[in-house]
Amino acid sequence: MGNFRYMRTNISFCVFFSFLILISCEKQLVDTTPPTMDVLSYTPLPVEDDICGTKDPEVFILEGGDQLSFDVVFSDNEALSQYKIDIHNNFDCHGHGGGSAPSVAVPNIDNQTVDWTVLDIQDISGSSAPVERILDVPENVTAGNYHFHVQVIDESGNDSPFANFFSLKVTNPLDKVTPQISVEAPSSSDMSIKRGEVINFKGQVTDNKSLSEGGNGILYLAYTDLSSGNTFTTNEVFAFDENVDTIYDFDFEYMIPSTLVAGAYRFSLGANDGVRNVASFKFFDIDITN
Repeated sequence: MGNFRYMRTNISFCVFFSFLILISCEKQLVDTTPPTMDVLSYTPLPVEDDICGTKDPEVFILEGGDQLSFDVVFSDNEALSQYKIDIHNNFDCHGHGGGSAPSVAVPNIDNQTVDWTVLDIQDISGSSAPVERILDVPENVTAGNYHFHVQVIDESGNDSPFANFFSLKVTNPLDKVTPQISVEAPSSSDMSIKRGEVINFKGQVTDNKSLSEGGNGILYLAYTDLSSGNTFTTNEVFAFDENVDTIYDFDFEYMIPSTLVAGAYRFSLGANDGVRNVASFKFFDIDITN
């Protein structure tokens, strides 16, 4: 009877010990190493440029009709699974802590610009995969900043989500000239005003070509709370329809909301032309009081 108990205890111990060994082996087999991307060449080469008010060390400068090509090698310690190419607009400066024009477009059937958008997922296999790609910029592209992201994952689902992330600065070859904003009122760019009072904004937006051609022409008023850095677009948004040519006269009033906390604010008039060239902002530093 004693030998039987000893044997049963010994068997239980062996089973438990084998189970621990199995768990340990399974943990060792888990792949947590992300794949890598070795860049052999880019055409054109990225350069340092200003994106959304900050210096970006790797920006691709392109225009409509150009090509962006790259030659890379994806590698993994185990096995590759897929890679993804993602190009989308960065008109609102997402990922850069800024803000831009509200998303308002005026339909223009004859010459509507095209946002450059790519979302391409391809299967790959093995521990190493060379890839060459050529990406065509639309001829009548919407001008502005874009994001370009190349992402690779292995069969275990590992990836490096923030690697291989670049900015694109794209121009439309039909119109590379930015519009201009001139202001008659307010007469001062530095003022104090109470909540509930009204500011009159009057002036012109001018351009070398029709401000409506391309469907992205717009004038808008925004403000930044200087204490928090947060930027907000007001309801004063004026889209340039097909009746607008090279000059747009504006004359509107804006009432300071009673809900705004008293403090220092920077108001800005912004404008885009039809292909979305961005005018230099007109700024007004306003101290809002009770």
